Amino acid sequence: DLSTLPHPPLWEPTLEEYFPVQRGGERDENGLASPVVLTSPSNEEFVHHARRGYPILVEDWGKGMQYAGWTGKNFADAFPFGYMKAEYITDMPNFKKKDHDVKIIDGEMRFNIGSFKPDKETMWHNLTRPASKRYSDDPQKPVTGPYVWHVKDELTPKQKKLVQGRFEAPSFLQDPLNSAKMNTSFELWFSPGDGCGAGAHNDGYCESVVSLQLRGDKKWRKMLEPEMTFLHSYDEFDGGVYDAGYWKPDLGFINRQGGAVVWPPGYLHETKTLRTDDGSCGAAITLQ
Repeated sequence: DLSTLPHPPLWEPTLEEYFPVQRGGERDENGLASPVVLTSPSNEEFVHHARRGYPILVEDWGKGMQYAGWTGKNFADAFPFGYMKAEYITDMPNFKKKDHDVKIIDGEMRFNIGSFKPDKETMWHNLTRPASKRYSDDPQKPVTGPYVWHVKDELTPKQKKLVQGRFEAPSFLQDPLNSAKMNTSFELWFSPGDGCGAGAHNDGYCESVVSLQLRGDKKWRKMLEPEMTFLHSYDEFDGGVYDAGYWKPDLGFINRQGGAVVWPPGYLHETKTLRTDDGSCGAAITLQ
C-alpha cells in the first residue's frame, strides 16, 4: 500500500534534508552555508562526519606540523629541484615558453620551482599574473593564477623522500594506513598575492580529498554535482561548469591558515585566496 510510505516512490531529499548538520550555521556575504566545522576532533568524531559524505572543515588540522606557515618561497629555497605547473600561464601577456627552463610532463609545461621568473625578472612567488580571461565576468572568481607542484608523481624517489619526509599526519589520523596514504598522495598549491585560485572544477579522484592551508587564508565555493542525464554532460575540468551554465554553489566559506577542507567525490569547488598579512606567497597541501 503506497499510502503508508512516508514519501512517494523515487523521492529524493533536498540538500537541507540530507545534510541538516551543515545548514543553519554561519553563512557568507552571499548567503551560502558553511560546512561542518570541527576543532581538535577525536578519531571517532572525524570518522563519524567523514563517512556521512558531506564537506568538513577541520580548523586546526595543521597545528604543530613542520610545514605549518611555510610560504612558496620556503618551498622554493628548500627544494629547488622541483618543476611545477603554472595555471593559466598562457594568459600572461608577453609570456614565451622559449625564455624559460621548461619540462613537458603529461603534455603540459612545468617550470623550475627554484628559478622560474615569469616576467624574466621577478621570482614566481613574488609576482602575480592573471587567471583565465574567461573568469573576468564575476568578481568572486579567481583573478590571478596559482601554481601546483605534483610531488606525488613527478619527482624521483630520492626527491620524494626529501619532500614527504617532513609531512605529518594530524593527531586524529595517526594509524599507519591513513598516515602512509596521505604522505604519498600530496601535491602543493602556491598562491602569490590575493585573488589567486582555480576555477570551479571536479577532481578525478574516486575518494575523499583534503586541502590543508599552510600559509594564508582561502575562500572556497562548493557545489554538489547537479542531477543530470547523459544529455546534460559537460566538461568538469577547470571552468567547464561555468560555460555549461550549471554553476550554483551551495557552500561558501573561508579556510583559515592551519585549517583543512575535506570533501567527498562529486563536489565541484572553486578557490580564491586572501592576501597574507606580510604579502608572502600562500601555500596549501592537497592530499587523499
